[in-house]
Amino acid sequence: MTGDAHDPKGALPGEGDVNNLPALEVEAPRRAASARFDVAERGDAGFRDALDPATQSLGEALKLSYRILQLGILALVVMFLFSGFQSVREGFTGVKTLFGAIAGGEGEEQLQPGLQPFWPYPVGDLVVFEQKRVLRLDEQFWPAKRNQGDMTQKTMDQQIDSASEGAGLRPGGDGSLLTREGDLAHAQFEVEYMVADAVKFLEATSPANADRLVTATMMQAAVESASTLTLAELTDTRDLLGPAVRERAQRTLDRLETGIALMSVRATERIAPYAVQNRLREVQVGRENAKGEVERARQDAVTMLTQIAGGEVYTQLLGMIREYEEALGAGRLDEAEAVLVRLGARMEGKDIGGEVSRAIAQARASESSLRARLEREVERLDSLASSFRDSSSQIVQQLWLDAVREVLENPQAEVFSAPNMLGMLNLRMTSSGEVMQARRDAEISRKKAAQAAREAGGFYAPNSEQIYIGKPGRRLKRDASGGVGRN
Repeated sequence: MTGDAHDPKGALPGEGDVNNLPALEVEAPRRAASARFDVAERGDAGFRDALDPATQSLGEALKLSYRILQLGILALVVMFLFSGFQSVREGFTGVKTLFGAIAGGEGEEQLQPGLQPFWPYPVGDLVVFEQKRVLRLDEQFWPAKRNQGDMTQKTMDQQIDSASEGAGLRPGGDGSLLTREGDLAHAQFEVEYMVADAVKFLEATSPANADRLVTATMMQAAVESASTLTLAELTDTRDLLGPAVRERAQRTLDRLETGIALMSVRATERIAPYAVQNRLREVQVGRENAKGEVERARQDAVTMLTQIAGGEVYTQLLGMIREYEEALGAGRLDEAEAVLVRLGARMEGKDIGGEVSRAIAQARASESSLRARLEREVERLDSLASSFRDSSSQIVQQLWLDAVREVLENPQAEVFSAPNMLGMLNLRMTSSGEVMQARRDAEISRKKAAQAAREAGGFYAPNSEQIYIGKPGRRLKRDASGGVGRN
């Protein structure tokens, strides 16, 4: 069926006569249609069969999309649930929080490195931070850097060279420490700390403020520790300041219950003020020179002792000499005598060399020479003994005359004759110049002969000029019962 807006026959019932409509149902005339659709009902089943596959495909597509949407929602739910699973890297630690509160059993709140399953955010969360930190305090107790005339920064050596006693430290710019004796000093520190208890750490502070907290604690401990040391102790080669600062700072951190443990504290630099350093250089140069002199003296001593005894034998001889002196000073004369005997036997060993060996050889040569002289004297006395028994007075007279003749034949002897009846008169006589010169020449010859005998190893009594008859002299006895300082 077709209809036309301008054909009354094709109009719908009631639409052909406007006058027949009730007054309330009158509408305004419509504009002409721009298109016309004809709908016809057909009884052809092929048309429906053509529409069913498309409808079925659309339905299946809608079902598949719905299934995919369900799977996506399920995946999102699973991903949300597993989003709480986090991995803690090595060197990091932290805690689990459930609705903002720290979760976990007592003693098990702190996280360990590895995978940590937990509720997802915002139900639960993991607060993770670095467990160990290294902190440096380079400016807190160190003088500020100065600039040269060309505005370039000076090196430390240049600042020390240009420092003067009248240039003081600037408050707020130069950091310093006050020692026990009132001296100023400068220091730089390197501290390594770790979070030993994450729960206490987060209750007391935060990872962002940890460095500030440790720095403040270190500064307080450094001031207190420096006040217990002198400037020499603080600048000594050993680091006495670092351990003292660590002990005091750790006590403060424990008292505040921060959960921070100081692993190590080192005072990397410890110096006196620059002006003092300028003068200390001269002292250090003198100290180094003194060390060099001591080392050279030690080497010279070793060389001299080696020349005296040879090799390393001198150490044994020095030990025996010390034993002898200690025993003698304590009054243990028997022990001193025994040590002296052992010392003499050791000095005659085959491994002894140097001057000791030469002295032993000279002593043996002198002993042989003295023994030969004594044997000759014994033989002469034996030859005179028989004559003395037969005529003692004649032998004595003869020996007396021989002695007088020997004295008078000496070119250095002078004979003065004076009358017997001079009474209380004193005569002042002067020796002849020739005789005095002869005496001097004889003394020089005697010394030369003694030196030659000493070098040749012949008989010679060393230091015989210190031997006095009837008076205190050298220690001639082994037990030191006689001699200088004993009589």
